Amino acid sequence: MNRNKLVINEFSNEKSAQQYAENWPANPESLQLYENGFQCGGCAFFAPWNADWGLCCHQKSVHFSETVFEHFTCSSYVNEGWGPHSFTEDVRFHCRCRG
Repeated sequence: MNRNKLVINEFSNEKSAQQYAENWPANPESLQLYENGFQCGGCAFFAPWNADWGLCCHQKSVHFSETVFEHFTCSSYVNEGWGPHSFTEDVRFHCRCRG
């Protein structure tokens, strides 16, 4: 029996929502990524649910398997642009269109 419960229109983890709302008070690296435009929507491991929310698919991220906002970010961010995503760190396989 499948017991998965998908969350597609808000953060699935309240702690992540709080980090975003408070500008990552314990993680200045994430705040700097965010301010420089390196956000989940441009990460190689972001699988969008809709225009604003998606699934973090990066096993190295503390947010792995969470629903996150496209403008969220973390220190495991892998820049691929806001187009198609490859779900790999290997830049040879990244989309060349850059979104």
